[in-house]
Amino acid sequence: MNIVRWKIVNKLDCDYTFGHITKKRRIEQDLEKSHNTDAFVIAGGKNQKRSKISKVIIQKRNNRSIQTNRKRYGRSIRKQKYPLSPKDLVKYEGKVCEVKGMFNYGKWVRMKDSEGNTVNSNVKKVELVRYSKGLAFTS
Repeated sequence: MNIVRWKIVNKLDCDYTFGHITKKRRIEQDLEKSHNTDAFVIAGGKNQKRSKISKVIIQKRNNRSIQTNRKRYGRSIRKQKYPLSPKDLVKYEGKVCEVKGMFNYGKWVRMKDSEGNTVNSNVKKVELVRYSKGLAFTS
């Protein structure tokens, strides 16, 4: 990436800066850290008045509810890849089973029954009892 960056800078004959310079200028102007503030400083912003819209954008935070939690808890919103996810509860042949995973492009499900046996079945033959956690979105 460093080689490509310098080729682009030389080809375009443009200005460039480094993170420590941006940080120093941001601190000198007593601005808080955000991508928008850094862009303002990099673009040469010094004493211009900033619009109220940019202040609202500066206060925006990451939506951490969809990221994996730092303490190894799962997502709070289901990642809809297959109809069932691990630890979902399903009913198969009158028994409640826990889903271990999906395979064959989501057409088959691998489950663990109450006795600890592994059972494989077509998704059409199981009925959802409860999602393991989070929200589910149907299309």
